[in-house]
Amino acid sequence: MIGLRLTSRVAKRTFSSLRTKPLHLPPTDPTFAIPSHEIVDEERYPNNVPQDYYPAKPGETLGDKYQLLAKIGWGTSSTVWLARDLTRGQWQPERTVAVKISNSCYGKSGNDLLSIEETVAQKNPSHQGYGSVRTCLESFELKSSDRTNICLVYEAMREPMTVFQQRFENGRMPLPVAKAYIGLLLLGLQYLHAECRLVHTGKKVALDLKLANILMTFENEKAIPRFIEEQVTKFPMYYKTDPVTKHTIYQSYDGFGPMEVEDIANVLPNITDFGSAWKFDTVDPETKSQHQSVVTYPIQPNYYRAPEVVLGYGWDYSADIWNFGVLVWNIIEGTELFTQVQDANGRYDPKSHLAEMIALLGPPPKEVIERAEYMSQVDYASPIRIGAGKPCKNAREVFGGPYFDKEGIFLHEDLIPSRKLEDTIPSLDDSERELFLSFARDMLTWVPSERKTARELTVHPFLNFDGYVTKDFLEERP
Repeated sequence: MIGLRLTSRVAKRTFSSLRTKPLHLPPTDPTFAIPSHEIVDEERYPNNVPQDYYPAKPGETLGDKYQLLAKIGWGTSSTVWLARDLTRGQWQPERTVAVKISNSCYGKSGNDLLSIEETVAQKNPSHQGYGSVRTCLESFELKSSDRTNICLVYEAMREPMTVFQQRFENGRMPLPVAKAYIGLLLLGLQYLHAECRLVHTGKKVALDLKLANILMTFENEKAIPRFIEEQVTKFPMYYKTDPVTKHTIYQSYDGFGPMEVEDIANVLPNITDFGSAWKFDTVDPETKSQHQSVVTYPIQPNYYRAPEVVLGYGWDYSADIWNFGVLVWNIIEGTELFTQVQDANGRYDPKSHLAEMIALLGPPPKEVIERAEYMSQVDYASPIRIGAGKPCKNAREVFGGPYFDKEGIFLHEDLIPSRKLEDTIPSLDDSERELFLSFARDMLTWVPSERKTARELTVHPFLNFDGYVTKDFLEERP
């Protein structure tokens, strides 16, 4: 992509090879044990049962092939470990991979997971967006008398973009770097939509297209061995063991050490985590008809949730576009676009979220409100349970409402903040801000069919590196 070569030159002004916190300080306790009262990694999810996770440990060999070295990630349904490929011959260079070990309780959906991973890896490797998605290299099962864990093998990645951002001054990447990454991610999204026919935002309530699921590649072949030598060998992982169940949880490494600014042009973003992606085999993502088959199941993380999900008027590929439109604020500003998504107790607050959408984008058109009133009360095929709550049979029961009266007036106008979209991007100068807002408004619309596709967004002038755009283009924007 144009501009990748200049990213390292521009980044020199704000980048520090050491601007990340140490992975693990030398422990004062030689046993590396963590006090039992401290919460570690997967314990942070209150609804999870630690015993559902495979009891992986450093030095263990999985599938007679991969020797675990260090835990480098975790989530609601898996842990991820850096591993050494033991099948390499003496004449071959050492190969290090990432092994994702799924929970045993997710085994029943393993075939769906493998099918999606196979689609992403094999559908069209020649597509220009293929290099912007993380593809599965291999899969195998770990079976025991009472559980089956699916293991997915990937190329080892350096760190999530949330950590990578902190290498820059004020936690914000230079604009040319951000533009390059946004363009690459849109190509990846185009591949997932147009070729794989997948919606990344998934079947679950808490996922998906967020900075934590955008991983950065390693800059060169020496980086992984250096990390193993300087961090894994010197500073083994902390851990805690449950005295009753004897289940051990290791604390994952939270970075991969220093990086030189000259290497930034070789560090590229990859979209990851397709475990809950949704297949739309019969829907063309380039078609923008509102009469297509849509789904009303709740999806997306709270901050990135599209209005059609909250109001229940049906989502498709364009939900990913909304999600990405909100995400660009994280990439460029290092902040969230929406600031009143949760209540004082940390629970999702749909009415406050909608109020902020109205402040930034204006009120929804009448046809959206009418469609929402009807569709939000259409029952799911079967009731679903959100967290520890009661089963819900439609979007209205999940997200509440109605939120508008018969005249289309929002029922919680006192919650609408005095914010404008123009004021949410302070780091950009006037000319760049105007272009950016044009770009953002192509993604953030109440009507899903009015959003640009990933392919259309890749050619938006905001992503040009010379910052030039004709006056005619801006005047033609709605």
